[in-house]
Amino acid sequence: MNEKKAKKLFKKYVNNECSQEERDLMERFLESYQGERISASDFRFDSEAKEEVWQKITNKTKAPQSKKNNFNGFILKYAAIFIGLVGLAIVFNYLLKDGSEKGHLIIEDNAIVLKTGDNRERKIIVGGGESITDAHGNILASQSNDQMVYHGKATTELVYNEIIIPKGKTFELKLSDGTLVHLNADTSLKYPVSFIKGEDRKVFLKGEAYFEVAKDPEHKFTVVAKDVDVQVLGTHFNVSCYTGEETYAVLAEGSVAISDKRAGHVSDSLSILKPGQKAAMQEDALVISEVEINDYLNWRNGDLTFNNEPFENIVKKIERRYGVRIENGYTELESIRFRGAFKNETIEDLLDTFKESAEFDYEITNNQIRIKKPT
Repeated sequence: MNEKKAKKLFKKYVNNECSQEERDLMERFLESYQGERISASDFRFDSEAKEEVWQKITNKTKAPQSKKNNFNGFILKYAAIFIGLVGLAIVFNYLLKDGSEKGHLIIEDNAIVLKTGDNRERKIIVGGGESITDAHGNILASQSNDQMVYHGKATTELVYNEIIIPKGKTFELKLSDGTLVHLNADTSLKYPVSFIKGEDRKVFLKGEAYFEVAKDPEHKFTVVAKDVDVQVLGTHFNVSCYTGEETYAVLAEGSVAISDKRAGHVSDSLSILKPGQKAAMQEDALVISEVEINDYLNWRNGDLTFNNEPFENIVKKIERRYGVRIENGYTELESIRFRGAFKNETIEDLLDTFKESAEFDYEITNNQIRIKKPT
C-alpha cells in the first residue's frame, strides 16, 4: 500500500466509513505495526490501542529533536524523510487531534489550455489521449497521458501554438524537431507547430521549463525568457523566469550561451555556462555560480527542494506545486531561510513540517491557507 492510499484509508477507518474490503485491507496493514497484545481483529482505536500503535509508529520514524539554526538557516526537522511510515505517522497524529483545528482544503482543478495558431482554445486533460488538428483537420500533434507530441511537417510559414500550465500541474511537450520540454506549474510556452528549414529554432517561455534539445548543428535553438536569451545547439538545461522572482538558467549537460537583454545591459557578449553552473540575473550583472543541479531539477519528479531559500520564496513554490493560495500573516517569517526536500507529501504534511521548525499556526479555508503567529 502506498503512502497516499494509506492516508486515505486511515481517515476513512477512523471515521468508520470503510467498506468491508477497505477495512480488511487497513487492518492487515496495521497488523504489521502491532505487537502481540493487540491483533488486527481486536483493533478498535480505543485509547490504549491508539497509544500503543502510535508509539510503535513513532519509534520506527523518530527524527532528531534538535533544531539547527545557523547563518544558512533552518534545517527542516523532518524534511526529506516524509516517506512510507513517516507520512502515516503524521496523518495518524493529525486524525487524533480535534478536527476543528484545520478546515478541509479544496484544491482547484484548473485545466491545461492550448491556444492554437487559428485563435482557438481547448482544454487538455492530463491522462487523456487525443489528437490536435489545424483548421483544415490535419493532425498536428497527439497526446498520451501527460505528454503531447508534435509530428512536424515541411513548412515555409511559422505558425505558433501556446500551451498554458496552471498551478498544481506539470506537463511534457515534444516539439516537431524532437526537443523534449518539461513544463512546470504556472508556466506558458509559445512554440512553432513546425520549425522552418534554414531558420533558427526559437520558443518563448514564461515560468519554468527543462529542455532536452534535439541536436541540430544547422539550426540554433533559443529560449526567449524574461530579460534573457538562452542559446544552444543541443543540450539539457533548466530556465526559470517567473514574474517577480529571480530569472536563471541551470545547465545539466552540454553548453549554453546566455545573453542579458535588460535595458542598459544589452551587448554583443555572451556568457557561456558549463554543466553544474547557474546563471542568475541579479541587479547589476549576470552572475555565474556552481550549484547542486538536482536542487533545481527535482521538480520534474514532483519534488520540492529548498536550498537556503527565504520563506517568502518558498511560499510561491508551494502555491505552484499544490495549486493553492497562501496568505502569510506572520511576516517575520519571510526573511528566514530554510533547507529541506519533500517528495510525495500532502500539503498538510509539508506545512506541519515547517510548523515544527518555524513555530507558526495555520488555518485552511477552501483553497486558501493562512499562516498565523503561534498563540
